Amino acid sequence: MKFVATLGASWEEAEDAVGDVLTELLPRWNQIRTPRAYCRLAAERAWINSEVRLRKAPEAAVRGFWTPVQHGVTDSYEGLEQEDALRHLRLLNQEQRRVMAYTFDGYAPEEIAALLEKNPGTVRSNIRHARRRLKEALAAEREREMSETTNRPGTQTHLGGS
Repeated sequence: MKFVATLGASWEEAEDAVGDVLTELLPRWNQIRTPRAYCRLAAERAWINSEVRLRKAPEAAVRGFWTPVQHGVTDSYEGLEQEDALRHLRLLNQEQRRVMAYTFDGYAPEEIAALLEKNPGTVRSNIRHARRRLKEALAAEREREMSETTNRPGTQTHLGGS
């Protein structure tokens, strides 16, 4: 579920996608060569298909039948709180988000390339660009926080004068 959430799904959407996939795969579980990777791809596709359905019915969102809610996530990636990590990952394009989700799950670029049927160089490039974008976003956020802290009333130091 964390994998699908990392791709951009809400926690509820991730639960639905994974539940549907596991229910479908259970009868043929022993026939799958790499169940972990297969489940991730199947859950990703299930979520994407549900997203496509949601885009085709925007009036449902307007009427309040759908709201993206993030809760129930308690783990963290690389010391960041889960919600912050997911918020930052949403700054990436879909392909970068996808390879970063596999990277967070411990897959090497060559393994990701094989799973996604991509060139390993393309995967490494997506990882490099994603890391650069995330680093820039974190730096901008820190800078914004620092300027907010120094611009608060009572935090400025007055020099010289009467």
